[in-house]
Amino acid sequence: MYAAMDEILQRSCEHQIIVTHGGSLAVVLASWIEMPIKAVGHAFFRAPSGSIATPHEDDFYHSRQAVNLGDTRHLDSAETG
Repeated sequence: MYAAMDEILQRSCEHQIIVTHGGSLAVVLASWIEMPIKAVGHAFFRAPSGSIATPHEDDFYHSRQAVNLGDTRHLDSAETG
Protein backbone atom coordinates (compact mmCIF):
# COMPACT_ATOMS: atom_id res chain seq x y z
CA MET A 1 0.00 0.00 0.00
CA TYR A 2 2.93 2.34 0.60
CA ALA A 3 4.06 1.71 -2.99
CA ALA A 4 0.54 2.43 -4.27
CA MET A 5 0.43 5.67 -2.26
CA ASP A 6 3.83 6.69 -3.66
CA GLU A 7 2.46 6.17 -7.17
CA ILE A 8 -0.74 8.08 -6.42
CA LEU A 9 1.16 11.01 -4.93
CA GLN A 10 3.33 11.27 -8.05
CA ARG A 11 0.28 12.08 -10.20
CA SER A 12 -0.28 15.70 -11.15
CA CYS A 13 -3.99 15.63 -10.26
CA GLU A 14 -5.20 18.34 -7.89
CA HIS A 15 -7.76 16.01 -6.26
CA GLN A 16 -7.81 12.22 -6.03
CA ILE A 17 -10.11 9.73 -4.32
CA ILE A 18 -8.75 6.69 -2.52
CA VAL A 19 -11.27 4.12 -1.32
CA THR A 20 -10.23 1.83 1.53
CA HIS A 21 -11.59 -0.88 3.77
CA GLY A 22 -11.28 -0.96 7.57
CA GLY A 23 -7.68 -1.37 8.65
CA SER A 24 -6.23 -0.21 5.34
CA LEU A 25 -7.26 3.36 6.18
CA ALA A 26 -4.54 3.37 8.84
CA VAL A 27 -1.91 2.34 6.29
CA VAL A 28 -3.05 4.97 3.76
CA LEU A 29 -2.99 7.75 6.36
CA ALA A 30 0.31 6.54 7.84
CA SER A 31 1.81 6.64 4.36
CA TRP A 32 0.36 10.13 3.81
CA ILE A 33 2.01 11.52 6.96
CA GLU A 34 5.21 9.66 6.02
CA MET A 35 5.16 7.48 9.13
CA PRO A 36 7.87 4.82 8.85
CA ILE A 37 6.34 1.54 7.66
CA LYS A 38 7.75 -0.28 10.72
CA ALA A 39 5.56 1.92 12.96
CA VAL A 40 2.29 1.32 11.08
CA GLY A 41 1.39 -1.65 13.26
CA HIS A 42 1.01 0.80 16.14
CA ALA A 43 -1.35 3.16 14.28
CA PHE A 44 -5.11 2.95 14.05
CA PHE A 45 -7.54 5.54 12.73
CA ARG A 46 -11.16 4.76 13.57
CA ALA A 47 -13.72 5.85 10.99
CA PRO A 48 -17.31 4.72 10.30
CA SER A 49 -18.20 2.86 7.10
CA GLY A 50 -18.87 5.22 4.21
CA SER A 51 -17.07 8.11 5.90
CA ILE A 52 -14.57 10.50 4.38
CA ALA A 53 -11.11 11.41 5.62
CA THR A 54 -9.48 14.38 3.92
CA PRO A 55 -5.69 14.52 3.87
CA HIS A 56 -4.21 18.02 3.75
CA GLU A 57 -0.70 19.34 3.24
CA ASP A 58 0.14 22.76 4.62
CA ASP A 59 1.27 25.11 1.82
CA PHE A 60 3.98 26.77 3.93
CA TYR A 61 5.52 24.07 6.15
CA HIS A 62 4.38 21.12 4.00
CA SER A 63 3.29 19.28 7.14
CA ARG A 64 0.59 16.69 6.57
CA GLN A 65 -2.55 15.88 8.52
CA ALA A 66 -5.83 14.03 8.17
CA VAL A 67 -8.74 16.46 8.50
CA ASN A 68 -12.40 15.49 8.74
CA LEU A 69 -11.50 11.93 9.76
CA GLY A 70 -14.73 9.91 9.79
CA ASP A 71 -16.89 12.63 8.21
CA THR A 72 -20.37 11.25 7.43
CA ARG A 73 -22.23 14.50 6.66
CA HIS A 74 -22.62 13.44 3.02
CA LEU A 75 -24.73 10.48 4.21
CA ASP A 76 -27.32 12.72 5.91
CA SER A 77 -28.98 13.62 2.61
CA ALA A 78 -29.10 9.93 1.60
CA GLU A 79 -31.16 9.11 4.70
CA THR A 80 -33.77 11.78 3.95
CA GLY A 81 -33.80 11.30 0.16
